[in-house]
Amino acid sequence: MPHDTVTDDALALTQPWPLPLRRLLLEGREALRQGRADIACRRYEAALRIEPNIPEAHVGLVLARRPGPDYRTWLKTLHDTLRPTVYLEIGVETGRTLRLAGPGTTAIGIDPAPCIPADTPLPARARVVAMTSQAFFADAAATATAGLPGAIDLAFIDGDHRFPAVLHDFIAVEEHMAPDGVIALHDTWPLTPGTADATRRTGFYTGDGWKLLPCLRALRPDLRLLTIPAPPTGLTLVTRLDPTSTVLRDRLDSILAAYASLPYGPTGERALALSGNDAAALDQVMAWRAMAAAK
Repeated sequence: MPHDTVTDDALALTQPWPLPLRRLLLEGREALRQGRADIACRRYEAALRIEPNIPEAHVGLVLARRPGPDYRTWLKTLHDTLRPTVYLEIGVETGRTLRLAGPGTTAIGIDPAPCIPADTPLPARARVVAMTSQAFFADAAATATAGLPGAIDLAFIDGDHRFPAVLHDFIAVEEHMAPDGVIALHDTWPLTPGTADATRRTGFYTGDGWKLLPCLRALRPDLRLLTIPAPPTGLTLVTRLDPTSTVLRDRLDSILAAYASLPYGPTGERALALSGNDAAALDQVMAWRAMAAAK
């Protein structure tokens, strides 16, 4: 996010923090306004060392460290470029990303507790299934009713952020993907180790779904993936998918055991296959899609 978009609302103090913290937060906000990202980072990092759960410090770090198009902008670009016939989304909430689907796309959202505002209706060809993704894919009648016998061209996984759930979602979704389909995974580039655990301790939270990436790179070298460093917490694109692969399902228990205690840090980040937050990332994915379609 460009520094010139910094507003009082984006970094408003959420609590009457004690004076040392308040000073750091206000100095960080002022540094962002002045375009001094390095100073802003130092102020926000110092604040988080004192109190690890300060939402405005986490937001400030995103603004300072992670410029460029955000993940919703990238999803819109994917819709405009791929023009999917079938789009699947896990984790709908208010429907903000489901509304990105074009008029020619059948869009299916899965969420156990969707909160679609009455004054912002979904596109005509969009529908929401109010159930968990695990229950949805376990129910053949539900998938048939939702129109999933056809292949999915674009999927967005943004539901339960814990690794076991993300792994289950990926396995289930891949089984329904088109040969040149793309799966987009949100929250794969954590902001800090403290926000990257399975247990939620902070308001700003990524979860440990990022563990899917080192898992895929180790066990599914046939896949092609890259992580766009899009704010706030990254977007990973996976293609050259194989709906017939059973590697992950066959080894599910051992995978969960092996990755349960994996900590997030420099080693984990290297497994994310970070790209640039620019058009070259899309060019790479499109090239991989072309290779998959030619198989």
